[in-house]
Amino acid sequence: MKSNKQRRAELRLEREHKKTKQELRRQLSMPPYVLSGGALPVNRAALQPMCCWPGWGERGFYQDLAFTCKDCGAQCVWAAKRQKWWYEVMKAHPDTTAVRCAPCRAKERARKASEREKAQGSALPASKNNSGVKYK
Repeated sequence: MKSNKQRRAELRLEREHKKTKQELRRQLSMPPYVLSGGALPVNRAALQPMCCWPGWGERGFYQDLAFTCKDCGAQCVWAAKRQKWWYEVMKAHPDTTAVRCAPCRAKERARKASEREKAQGSALPASKNNSGVKYK
């Protein structure tokens, strides 16, 4: 008969062995290109439903994508982690890609916000409400 200490040690070894086997099985089931170079696997269940996928969907992984900013012309990289967030968390359309660098995206958002404020300000008539306060 074994002591509790011996039995706990055996159970711990069995768990570690099982965990190692599961990790090895997981790695063998994944294509080798997913395991190297910053590439991330695609989770198709988290994507927007589509009949056919662009290159990353067929490949089964995201990889860093170089692009040129359409506003300033700077060479930029759209990271695989950012792509995964864009397509799987934000549920963006699979045919969309990055076209602006981060500073130009911020400028574009500010420009759109100011245009929106101008449009809303000019659309409201300058009249009094019941409290006597004028609208802009």
